[in-house]
Amino acid sequence: MSEEQENPQENKPIDLSKNQNPEPSPFQPVDQGPVTPPPFQQPPPFQQPPPFGQFGGGFGQQNLPNATASLVLGILAIPACCFYGIFGLIFGVIAWILGAGDMKKYQINPSLYTESSYKNAKAGKICGMIATILSVLFIVIVILVIVGAIANPDMYNKIFRGI
Repeated sequence: MSEEQENPQENKPIDLSKNQNPEPSPFQPVDQGPVTPPPFQQPPPFQQPPPFGQFGGGFGQQNLPNATASLVLGILAIPACCFYGIFGLIFGVIAWILGAGDMKKYQINPSLYTESSYKNAKAGKICGMIATILSVLFIVIVILVIVGAIANPDMYNKIFRGI
């Protein structure tokens, strides 16, 4: 039995001075050492957006600037109608204006903005319109009740106080 077969787990140094293959391989240069792979290279950075105003080819679609604000204000405006209509009117009008402005921006250049932000702006505008109408109706009802109570105090007492 040879020495390698007796101790297979033993680490032995490799003698590089012995040249078992005198001919160099066809792809390895003769004068240089062994070919090593190139060092680790970083992948190229992500593509940066072009400077402001130089959009092209569908690259750089962005959200409409006030789409989310319009949607949030429109949604908040609907329950805010219950607070005497004032907060609902304020939030509703702002949502309506912001949504309408963003919808115009999208219609001028649809390739610049995402469709989802357009839908958010549209939904915010619609919610703002509904909240504005409900708030105005609520304000009109409150004013009629106040005027009616002032004009007919006897009727007010019968209806609301039960006298």
